[in-house]
Amino acid sequence: MKNNGQIISRLFRNSVISIIAAAIATMIGVVVDGIIIGRFLGEDCMAAYGLITPVINLATAFSGILATGSQVVCAQRLGAGNAEKARRAFSMCIVVTVIVSILMMLIFGVFRNNVCVLLGARGKSAHLLPLVSDYLLGMIFAFPSLLLLFEFNSLMRLDGDPNRVIVAVVVMTALDIAGDFLNALVIHGGMLGMGLATSLSYFVALIIMLLHFTKKDIIFKFSFKGLNLKDLAAILSTGSSSAMGSVSAMLRNAVLNGILVATVLSSTAVAAFGILNTVFNFTSSVMIGVGLTTAMIAGMILGEEDRTAAEHLVKTSVKTAIVVGAVLSILLFVCADWIAGVFGSSDGAKMVELAARGLRFYSLSIILYGINIVFVNYTQGMRRMVLTNVFCFLQGFVYMILPALLLAGILQADAVWLCFLIGEVLTLTSIIVYACVRKHGVPLKMSDYLFLKEPFGISAENTLDFSISKSEDVIPASSSVESFCAEKGASPKESMMLALFVEELGNNIIKFGFSDGKKHSIDVRAMKLDDGWRLRIRDDCKRFDPTEWIKLHNTDDPTKNIGIRMVCGMAKDISYLSTMELNNICITI
Repeated sequence: MKNNGQIISRLFRNSVISIIAAAIATMIGVVVDGIIIGRFLGEDCMAAYGLITPVINLATAFSGILATGSQVVCAQRLGAGNAEKARRAFSMCIVVTVIVSILMMLIFGVFRNNVCVLLGARGKSAHLLPLVSDYLLGMIFAFPSLLLLFEFNSLMRLDGDPNRVIVAVVVMTALDIAGDFLNALVIHGGMLGMGLATSLSYFVALIIMLLHFTKKDIIFKFSFKGLNLKDLAAILSTGSSSAMGSVSAMLRNAVLNGILVATVLSSTAVAAFGILNTVFNFTSSVMIGVGLTTAMIAGMILGEEDRTAAEHLVKTSVKTAIVVGAVLSILLFVCADWIAGVFGSSDGAKMVELAARGLRFYSLSIILYGINIVFVNYTQGMRRMVLTNVFCFLQGFVYMILPALLLAGILQADAVWLCFLIGEVLTLTSIIVYACVRKHGVPLKMSDYLFLKEPFGISAENTLDFSISKSEDVIPASSSVESFCAEKGASPKESMMLALFVEELGNNIIKFGFSDGKKHSIDVRAMKLDDGWRLRIRDDCKRFDPTEWIKLHNTDDPTKNIGIRMVCGMAKDISYLSTMELNNICITI
């Protein structure tokens, strides 16, 4: 018997679908912002819209530190069965988020004109300053909601409420689109109105998300009690790679805008790059959805120290990135003229032409970007932070800026378009080279790319890991556990009780959990410890806590549920946790 990886694969698919759906809904609003600005407010407003991108990157940098840091830390602690520590990290994250968002509002509100000049509203683009300043003023009110939404987006999946995220994002997108059209066609509020429409839509979405915390039986409940700076340090260190990615993007966009201004000498090229950035934000958010799912599940696997699950995760993530990336790449390459044209008006033909050319160059990099972002997020979830930050900085800045600078004098705007593809090729090459160094050979298997910090978990010879997919598997599974424990030195009583527990719990899960007609699986993991035995049983069925179940079904008949009762009675520790819509039961004897 062996682990079939179905639970990890299904968990990944279910999670990534909701994350990508939320990302698409969010970015539809962003894309519509660009379309309405380009078609109704003019080329200068589109250029101003493009210049403000680094500020959005900075906001997502802070959000990325806290959101992905708290997600991975909380997932790791939940994977280790410590829900209280996960709640403590969540509370610390919320406190810091509120403080950071208020500071951002104050700084960008007071010094917004200075910021706009630094972003490029100077020299030949000085006439854009009022437009950039107005848009930034409207957008600063979105910062608290923006930061909190990113965090809740991750944590609510751990808390078993992914559909709320989709509802909130869909409502936010609809309000943003409606507000944009109202501003452009009725109110005529210019760039300030566009920013305010976005801020309002984010605020409404935040209210919907906050309703989650009125529910009972949730993991994450805010409390000032037990706040610890060590939790903040863990969140910041783990989330540092997200910050590195966002800051790299901010610096990259600022430098690339500067290259276009210096070589092409027109705001038309800057406006075209604004279109490309808008499309990049859309497509990359989809691929980042794949990456965030990878990081979240990797955090749980790290807490469990489960090497088999790590390998299944990497395989599933890379395959998903290739498939999704191929679809996006083909669509963007074929539809580049139409997509660019949507952003332009009759007097912006040159902008549309430049943008379409740039989009075709960029489309060639999407698959590679997806694979790279999977490894960046996977190593982050495994808390290999130095490695993650190096990959992130190389991918987001160094490997893109150097080719653009070297080729700008020859290719002009094409140097900027081409740097996306060159950067991803160089990043993937670096990942493969690192795997070669670790293996001291050619890395041909997915297990060569796990990049785990050794020692990791219990050795393979002291671990039995397999899956149950049907009732006929239960008895062989029970026998396998009993034989494994006996071979590894367990007493006959220990071997028998663990086998009975697998048999009875397996039958109960199949009887009550598999009855909904959906495909399900049970993962069983028996481990020999230095001072005892640990058994972990995980399934993707409806919520089922065996310790509560035995209390509710207490009977005087000693033959009923004997396996569950005997193991619960002699266990050093028994824990149940429902997270990411998975039941996780861990017994130590």
